[in-house]
Amino acid sequence: MEVNENYVINVDTKVLKPVQHFQYQTKIVDAKGEYYSTKTCKELLMESCIQHLTTFEGALYAVRKRFGFTKEPPLVIDKANELIVIPTKSPTSHLCSWYFLSHIDVTQTLSSSKQASQIIYFHDQTHLPTSLSRHSLKEKLSKALTVQHDIRK
Repeated sequence: MEVNENYVINVDTKVLKPVQHFQYQTKIVDAKGEYYSTKTCKELLMESCIQHLTTFEGALYAVRKRFGFTKEPPLVIDKANELIVIPTKSPTSHLCSWYFLSHIDVTQTLSSSKQASQIIYFHDQTHLPTSLSRHSLKEKLSKALTVQHDIRK
């Protein structure tokens, strides 16, 4: 278990997962490895938003308003680098995991979503199970792809 108290979300970040541990709050899955932090997922995301001159609440509000998403909108941290993050639950929930869209192999994830246990596949050939239902996973990916498409215009 590698601890990284100074972890900064970047283009290599793949997943932030809350953990039930006496010392650590978040497991960070990165293209370069896995780390643990005493900060919550939300704290890491809030720090990243501030670094990109926005706020966590403001970024969520903007996506809700612009796209009309009322529940669990994707979070846009950095438009220039397309850092779009998909929540698995309400963004305010301490149990919410966050998946970074740029690393998700959407085609493989969606084509395999007929399985009973949903799995998110990444471009680097790794994958992680998720507690999302097939319908919920498709809906969340669709929202994130809509936002991504709009950013690229």
